[in-house]
Amino acid sequence: MSEHHPKQLHLAIIGFGKLGKACAEAIRDTTDMQLAGVVRRPESVRPLPDPFRRIPCVAHISELGQIDVALVCVPAEEVLGVAHDLLQHRIPLVECASFEDERFEAHREEINRAALHHRVAAVVGAGWSHGAVARLQNLFEMLIPRGQTTLTKRPGVKLHHTAAAENIKGVKGALCSELRTAAGELQRYVYVELHQGADFGEVSLAIESDPLFAGEKTYVFEVESIAALEEEGHGILIERRGTADTGLHDSLLLEARFNSAAFAARIMLDAACGLPQRHPGAHVYSLPA
Repeated sequence: MSEHHPKQLHLAIIGFGKLGKACAEAIRDTTDMQLAGVVRRPESVRPLPDPFRRIPCVAHISELGQIDVALVCVPAEEVLGVAHDLLQHRIPLVECASFEDERFEAHREEINRAALHHRVAAVVGAGWSHGAVARLQNLFEMLIPRGQTTLTKRPGVKLHHTAAAENIKGVKGALCSELRTAAGELQRYVYVELHQGADFGEVSLAIESDPLFAGEKTYVFEVESIAALEEEGHGILIERRGTADTGLHDSLLLEARFNSAAFAARIMLDAACGLPQRHPGAHVYSLPA
């Protein structure tokens, strides 16, 4: 392992499941961070798989050297216990436990009390679901102050191939998904991979005009790879519709498919970057300006 560089953040990962591995991979892609070690349960302490085999794997963070920030990558119900232990050792932390409303506030307040007591900084809610999605919703609601927001989480297993779209000129492959809104309206989402030179506008119009999709609201999205889309497995749709009483009927639509662990890891690293400059206490993650 390379020598600690004064301009690099020395990070530890607590837990090495899907999220912990994603954090380790994300750290490898940076130049201002270094993975100092991984903390796992005693029964799980063993050499890490390549390419992390040389990274220390220990049963407690006290067995590692200098740690600037610890990334807490354990199940949500274990976060508080881990956070208390880290704060007692005066180690700043970033966690991404996803709780709703009152439960999240109680979670934040408990970490805040411990962080203030030990005079350490922490960032809570630095994940995809609670950290980034909530901020995107806030942005939509700021842009359209009066209206209704619909948030839909969709797993990729609900996607299916559609011959109606795949038979349209210019379409290399297509997947389709259906869902009902809170009002019971059926909506279709069609993802198309195009042949080189194909015009997405023409393809989109042809799909929306197809009798199979007539009568229901249909959204068409272009993707680089249908095969990759099938493997990603997670999706989200945020829709904000304005009211018509102002004479305008604004609407915003965000559709995304992604690897949720990879997204959460990148958000945790973003939170870790600014943590050494924060004052003691638990800070709720916010998107960078």
